[in-house]
Amino acid sequence: MHKFLKRISCVLLSAVLLCMLCIPALAAEKPREATILFTHDLHSHLLPARDEDGGMYGGYARLMTVIRQQKEKYPDAILVDAGDFSMGSLFQTAYPTSAIELRMMGAMGFDATTFGNHEFDYLPAGLASMLNVASGYDVPAIVNSNYLPPREGESGWNEDAQLVWEAMENYGVMEYLLLERSGIYYAIFGLVGVDSNDCAPNSGMILEDPVAAAQRTVDLAVADCRAVYGVEPIVIALSHSGTDEGKGEDYALAEAVQGIDLIVSGHTHTTLEDPIQVGDTWIVSAGEYGRYLGVAQMVQLADGSAELTSYDLIPVDETVA
Repeated sequence: MHKFLKRISCVLLSAVLLCMLCIPALAAEKPREATILFTHDLHSHLLPARDEDGGMYGGYARLMTVIRQQKEKYPDAILVDAGDFSMGSLFQTAYPTSAIELRMMGAMGFDATTFGNHEFDYLPAGLASMLNVASGYDVPAIVNSNYLPPREGESGWNEDAQLVWEAMENYGVMEYLLLERSGIYYAIFGLVGVDSNDCAPNSGMILEDPVAAAQRTVDLAVADCRAVYGVEPIVIALSHSGTDEGKGEDYALAEAVQGIDLIVSGHTHTTLEDPIQVGDTWIVSAGEYGRYLGVAQMVQLADGSAELTSYDLIPVDETVA
């Protein structure tokens, strides 16, 4: 009887040890949750505006309230913007001399934004001035993969182009950003679309094909994240290209480029009540002027792939303090 009990004890102990060894492995395979808060086409709308029914919407104070509410629920959320953060109210007159839009976005906790066509409305010298002013403050990263000034010796290069190069270096404009939150890594990059470029004829910039630039940047960013951190990132494109009745430039981008998990689609002022899925890529849009704060939740699986699990557009209106 004593030997039998001893044998049973050994079996139970082995089982317990086996379970303890399995727990970390099971935990490692558990999908990791990521929350992405997003805007686009804010257009210098620091103050609320009236809608067609006479109600109020937008305004950075109310937007900040909604951001704080979401970050209380999801402390590890990232906050990004897909361009055209300037031009659209009288505050735009302070753009080249005070960088008021980027400074406000920095105060609200934005992690990254990109250029839209309206960031070039004050011409290259105005953009350079704004970037130089902003660089002295706590401001979001600017990611830009395919819209650059001509280099010295190239057609179109002039003193203004050189000013932009120097200002971009001073600010720290980058092709992509690797960002980590609670063990989840993000590779975030920015694109300007073909129509967006057409809407900025005096930008002084050269447009690289968005599809080619996106694939190159995704490949570089993913390889960089693997090499430095040993993990797969969630890949986010801040694209100032847009959608059109469910299709458009960002739809084509998602079809052509491998490895993008989420496209935050700006430029066309689209409000997507439901996200658009194209293969393994999801496209989201939250309307213009801060009408909504977009909330996209994803899970990253053990193989590094990411799936959209939840999507919401939170109204920023007079019901918000």
